Amino acid sequence: MSELKIRIPEWVLREFPDVAWPKIAERAVLEEFRRLATIKLFDDFFKHSELTDEECLSLGKAVSRAVQVRIEQELRAT
Repeated sequence: MSELKIRIPEWVLREFPDVAWPKIAERAVLEEFRRLATIKLFDDFFKHSELTDEECLSLGKAVSRAVQVRIEQELRAT
């Protein structure tokens, strides 16, 4: 495993002395890795798509509306 050296301002360390900063930094790096890996996965998955960006956005909005309607119906039924 590689090591990463970061600088944490003294005032941050004084303000929050009990925080495990190395663990927070490690989680931040892993979270960014997951985000980038997800983007790469979706880029690879959709690289042969024939949909335009506009069509994808329109489809995403339609799905969001359908999910919203379904949730609202479920909430009214309970």
